[in-house]
Amino acid sequence: MASAIPSAIPFQGRAVPVAWVDFEYPWKTVDPASQNTIERYLLTWLGLAVPRGVRLILIFDRGYARVELIQDLNHGQQPFLIRARRQVIVQTKVRGRQRRLSLGRLPHRMGRPLRYRHVLYHSQKAEPVDVIVYRGKGFQEPWFLIVPPDSESWLPTEEVVRLYRQRMQIEQCFRDWKSHLGLRGLHLQVQKSERLLRVLMGFTLAYWIVLLLGTDPFAEKLRPYFEQQRRKPRHGTGKVLSVLSIALQVLSDSRWEQRARKRLIEILARLAQGRGVALLPAFSP
Repeated sequence: MASAIPSAIPFQGRAVPVAWVDFEYPWKTVDPASQNTIERYLLTWLGLAVPRGVRLILIFDRGYARVELIQDLNHGQQPFLIRARRQVIVQTKVRGRQRRLSLGRLPHRMGRPLRYRHVLYHSQKAEPVDVIVYRGKGFQEPWFLIVPPDSESWLPTEEVVRLYRQRMQIEQCFRDWKSHLGLRGLHLQVQKSERLLRVLMGFTLAYWIVLLLGTDPFAEKLRPYFEQQRRKPRHGTGKVLSVLSIALQVLSDSRWEQRARKRLIEILARLAQGRGVALLPAFSP
């Protein structure tokens, strides 16, 4: 069975994959690399790919809350944010007293993140971290967010919560691929692992390019033709349609289809010249 691990960055309300690593079960070699090793390869590649002067913060879900990974990240001074499971045993001060308890028993307030500093994570290996506990309205259980120890000066508590909210957008990315880009029901018959990676990279590039069209001033000017804005803002905006939906609407509408395709070619040309993604929304329509 072919599997893949993505890494993504937030962009216009979406999490857009920027790198993939794939592997296949059952292993085909006598002494294969473990999944943990493959994940570390991916993290190393990401670290090498980041431009000089940019701080990379790795954000993980609960499946990655292993103390060994946290130790590696601390040792390498790599900023991280990991959601941990409530059952993990920690040692920390609670109301002035040193306590040994599970994360799920840490006191917290509804709607207000609470930071526990220099917590010893794990019952035996006791790796130092900071823990932010946050429970928003409607949450089934709090978020237990693990960050480097003594990191509040450069990674404030409110920023930790904001960043993890962006992590949740990756699920929307996969829904986009299934519903809008046709990935649902894809079956690969031979060389599954290799072909899976090629297909995913192709979808990633297509997704990026369509999103860039959706953020372009040309597409934004056409937004009133396709949506009726909310009377009351939601999540700080009155917009109803995502940048992906706007791009697909523009591409499929006969009134603007030719101009939209021309704009896509201009976007591709800019990328081919190495002029970067971040500047794309700023160039004139």
